[in-house]
Amino acid sequence: MQPAINAHMAFRLGSPLAAATCSIVISLLMVAVVWATLGRVPTGWSKLLSLPWWVLIGGAAGALFVLGGIMVVPRLGVAAFFTCVVLGQVLGAAILDQLGAFGLEAQPLGWTRALGILLVVAGAAMTQMQRLL
Repeated sequence: MQPAINAHMAFRLGSPLAAATCSIVISLLMVAVVWATLGRVPTGWSKLLSLPWWVLIGGAAGALFVLGGIMVVPRLGVAAFFTCVVLGQVLGAAILDQLGAFGLEAQPLGWTRALGILLVVAGAAMTQMQRLL
């Protein structure tokens, strides 16, 4: 639902970047309100500065997801967009599992997992078949 709503906002604002910024600012404000409501003390700068650089990828990926959804959903449709998102997440997860990345225990790619990934690939392709017919 979010990418479709954000795509409409981009159309109304005349800018995908403006819509993405608006969406992310609203998210930030909502998190700040929840944080203030729960009475949590802000994390100190020393803790934030001690984080490994790669944990910032999560925030960057979130921003790219919002902006990408705004730009892609009007062309592909919501179902195809999310099928491709799931495919990307499954492929990425399989690679991270195989490598044992980020301190996780390695999970080898067996035939059942590979078959599951192929089914997601087939699903992603099928969401676009109507365009080709």
